[in-house]
Amino acid sequence: MSNAVVELLQNRDTAQFAAKLSPTVEDWQSILSTNATGTDPDPLAGFRKSAKNQQQQIEQGAKQLVAKADALHVDFSKGVLFAQAIPPRYLGNTRYPSLMAEGETMPSADKLEFILTTGTATNNPANGDFKLVVRRLLKFPGGWRSLEGIQWVSFPANLADAKTMREMAILDKAAGYKGINDQDDPALRKLGETLVHFIRERDPDIFKKEAFVTSDLVWGLYQQNQQSGRSGPSRKELDDELNAQGQQQMESTGIDLKNADIQIKEATVERLQSPMKSGSVAGLMGEQFKLKLAVKTEGKAKNGTPLSGEYVFAANQIMRFDDDWKVMDNVHWSQLPGGVLDAEATAKMGLENYVAENGTLPPRTTVPEIEFVTLDGEKKMKLSDLRGKVVVLDFWATWCGPCQEPMAKLQTLRQTHPDWQDRVAIVPLSIDDTLKIVRNHVDKRGWTNTFNAWAEDGGWRSKPATAFRVHGVPTT
Repeated sequence: MSNAVVELLQNRDTAQFAAKLSPTVEDWQSILSTNATGTDPDPLAGFRKSAKNQQQQIEQGAKQLVAKADALHVDFSKGVLFAQAIPPRYLGNTRYPSLMAEGETMPSADKLEFILTTGTATNNPANGDFKLVVRRLLKFPGGWRSLEGIQWVSFPANLADAKTMREMAILDKAAGYKGINDQDDPALRKLGETLVHFIRERDPDIFKKEAFVTSDLVWGLYQQNQQSGRSGPSRKELDDELNAQGQQQMESTGIDLKNADIQIKEATVERLQSPMKSGSVAGLMGEQFKLKLAVKTEGKAKNGTPLSGEYVFAANQIMRFDDDWKVMDNVHWSQLPGGVLDAEATAKMGLENYVAENGTLPPRTTVPEIEFVTLDGEKKMKLSDLRGKVVVLDFWATWCGPCQEPMAKLQTLRQTHPDWQDRVAIVPLSIDDTLKIVRNHVDKRGWTNTFNAWAEDGGWRSKPATAFRVHGVPTT
């Protein structure tokens, strides 16, 4: 792997680098056991589909790596170059149940760091370390491979400007799903200032035009992603999705702080994710954005409680573009001074905070009443029609790879518990676009040992998924 890194930097052949580092179909075939526990008749199907995309993703990251060096006028092609690997702190073990038997694993590592050193003939006069990292490593019989590719971690201090160093630090935290604050990324404070403007004016147009993500911005990212070989939605699908999201955002903060002195104490993101793995901060997703505010005002709530105090304004998800963060989902108050809200509103805010942080309804919440359509007979029924039974409700989709194995296991659950009889209802609830898609999928696989149902139109925004706050599948 050290040799592959050196070759990439010296000959700039990103396709060759990706071919060496990304897992091939043959690699996945090499770990396929005759005693694999998966039930799919073609367990390699998904890996065949993903292999090409994964290789293109790693190549795209390598191109970003080379481009970053070019932007800093660093030429590694001249002279001698060494890549010293820093051994990982620990090696883990990974298992793919659909391919491997019980007890079989393969060595894995979160990352492998390299420090570059150059010979005297190089034209790089900078002092300090060039450091890069290869992420998510698996050891196949044919050697180590990477699932996420290569990325710069640091440059010598006198070579890169503050913006470049800051962005590399942000990407490093994103790779570890860590959080950041406005000291790490001043663009968070910029978003905070925009939201303060919205809070003060209570004007939904301000939110829509200045703080909410636009389809033009997201479409630009998707276009870049498509160039790297990964497909995205159509422009109409994207417009429809963002319009639906925008309509669900709050129209007013509900609290009059127009003449208040509002100071930003801190803007934070609890966890970063990099779904595009492009080596750029554009496309980063931030989960649990919180804007901590100190408010001074003469104003009072409707119940007479002073409005001055500590506030926290939040969004479930935000997205980073070249120079800005934009809101993707659910802006709301997550903390207000004591006494400003009545008991009912306080309880509602507490419930929404729990949902935002945990992705599910709180324990002991009254089960939402939902309707769905049964695959057998295409009849509408309510969840309350199953009252008196223990209900295993599994939200899933035919297009969701991680849903398939749990769905297959649900088919055998009743066989291993004959004592359940009719006291338990196992209800896989699909959020696919049409009932026909679901029926074809389950019939082909013989998945008829469960009470299969469809959530009707809307997908993520179908009434059942919305009522249960489902933001990912499978959710059981």
